[in-house]
Amino acid sequence: MQEHETETVGWDLVPTEDGIRIGDSILWLDAQNTPDLSFLSSASTLKNRTASKVIATEETSRLLAINNIRLNALVVAYNQTVSIGQFKLELLPSGAGLGAASLYLENRHSSLLYAPRLQPQKTGISRTMQLKRADTLILGAYTPYPPSHHPSRKKEKERLLHTMQDYVARGECPVIVCEPYAIAQELCKLLAEAGVPVVVAGSIYRTNKIYESYGSDIGPYTMQHRATDVPHVTIVPEMQEKRHIYPIPPGPIFMIDESSHQPLQADIRRPAVERFVISQTCDARELKTIIQTVEPREVFVTGPYAKQYASELSSLKTPVMALFPSHLPTLF
Repeated sequence: MQEHETETVGWDLVPTEDGIRIGDSILWLDAQNTPDLSFLSSASTLKNRTASKVIATEETSRLLAINNIRLNALVVAYNQTVSIGQFKLELLPSGAGLGAASLYLENRHSSLLYAPRLQPQKTGISRTMQLKRADTLILGAYTPYPPSHHPSRKKEKERLLHTMQDYVARGECPVIVCEPYAIAQELCKLLAEAGVPVVVAGSIYRTNKIYESYGSDIGPYTMQHRATDVPHVTIVPEMQEKRHIYPIPPGPIFMIDESSHQPLQADIRRPAVERFVISQTCDARELKTIIQTVEPREVFVTGPYAKQYASELSSLKTPVMALFPSHLPTLF
């Protein structure tokens, strides 16, 4: 595995194809194949089983178990300070779903906040995002930087609700295809609170129950395959891997995309009637406010669109740099 070491304010960051290594330590960030110890930021980050020992919240561990991914985990609660070698670390709610977290690190000389997926807007289903001031801030860039006409998340949710209400009022049963760990629960709550009958796929049903066990009020819903005669909205998970295609029930299909530039595919035989951009994480333009809140001396952006984000955020007073292996250039 090729690596490229980056000198930062008191930190040696080594970006690889498998996460970021904190130089001269056993600690990695969102790595899946390291023999050392890796911080796992959310359940949606891990797509396959891993033998690595991870730092994660209890909620993340339980969510992954739904898909038979059993973690060798050092379970750390939010806002609990833990010492590992030369570091003191703390997990902060990222707002991007149940158990999703950012990692705050301190060594003898400096502080670092690794926040690859943040959601500053209140979703009503999980802990609100928390930030801490840090010398170095690492952000994620996993979707293209949005154009200026990118719709607001709030308006997209309102548009989706009105669309579903119209279809159900006509006696139809629309199908929503979306991310299963956070967006599905948020939309389930949105529809249920508006009195729209909701049916969910089995995996989403089990995920909902874990949310509820931690105090989230998602509202009434029914598990798929349990007969219901009334018009309703069915929520099913997006395709996680090419070899796994969730059977889409009858009805008009509506897709929930992370980005208008990255449309999901549900069923090539039945194209989506309409698409809505409701991201699990924050709008890239909200990152400017996040940077101002953290007040770092430097910002690094990781992910396939790191170079584009670094360019878009270059007008800030704080230096913003892309962080990726030197042999693996980012997109755009």
